[in-house]
Amino acid sequence: MNRFLSLLVGVACLCGSVYMAKRSIEFRRHGEVVTGEVIGVDRQLTHDDDGFDLSERVRVRYTPLSGGPPLEMRTNWVTAWISRTKPGDPRSVRYLPDDPADAREDSWLIDLLGPVALLLIGVGAFTGNLTSSRAENVLWSSRDD
Repeated sequence: MNRFLSLLVGVACLCGSVYMAKRSIEFRRHGEVVTGEVIGVDRQLTHDDDGFDLSERVRVRYTPLSGGPPLEMRTNWVTAWISRTKPGDPRSVRYLPDDPADAREDSWLIDLLGPVALLLIGVGAFTGNLTSSRAENVLWSSRDD
């Protein structure tokens, strides 16, 4: 990875980390938490060079504290080798009172891990320590002594 691309990736990841941290703090401070019910689970089994991967995405129905019709939320795809979610299971949902349709799972792990992971990748890229395992084709080179 050349220096310019590394800096670009670093700046993008650092900006993304700041944005994710800001949103997580906003949801933690001002968000409301309700218990929803799992109404469906999508599962997929994929295969690549590294082997098999079982993933699931959960659909949760919840009713905002302010009332109104029930809303639905879909989680992101996550690895499902350890846990098995089934319809009818309870699931905590956090949303901002101004926009109850924009909800996320109520999880400290998700709120902390996302910004920290992007921060670490961003610092690594910004300092130029990210390297590719693929061979690099040199199209032009210059050396000034």
